[in-house]
Amino acid sequence: MDNLLLKSFIKDKHVGAIFESSEIIVKKIIEKIDFQKAKIIVEYGPGKGVITKKILDNMHDDAALFVFETNKYFINDLHQIKDKRLIIINAGAENAQLILKNRHKTESVDYIISTIPFTFLDRRARRRIIYRTFTLLNEKGRFITYQYSWLIFHLINRKFKKANWKFVLLNIPPAIIFEGIK
Repeated sequence: MDNLLLKSFIKDKHVGAIFESSEIIVKKIIEKIDFQKAKIIVEYGPGKGVITKKILDNMHDDAALFVFETNKYFINDLHQIKDKRLIIINAGAENAQLILKNRHKTESVDYIISTIPFTFLDRRARRRIIYRTFTLLNEKGRFITYQYSWLIFHLINRKFKKANWKFVLLNIPPAIIFEGIK
């Protein structure tokens, strides 16, 4: 077990896991991204950067990855990743749209990947994040997240043109990957 994840899980109410994302989860998420077309990708809650690194491994040189993280220990880990395409932002997912527009002149993105624990957020915050995510995505954009409950599926299903889900049993604990397609 990773001591940093455990400490962060105990101290930070926004940390939703004591284990890193499993290889199978990472693989299933990465498979959903068309890296030939992806120019701007956003990741909410990258933690220690397990998914972040895989995204960077597959991205084109002219693409950008904006990661939104609020945990200072995870931000320190993310700064160890030396890649000019990675932009680390110390802010929560609720502020992504405003920050990208005002600071980075970015109005829309191709993909948003999220590992934030929606179950730890109140109902209004969950709804705000999903709706702002939908608005931030371009006309063919996709939102991909994995969760341990069905709590946000109805929000994705209501807001997006198409909503998919897939169980991943080979994860501790078992998870569900949700995908919202505009």
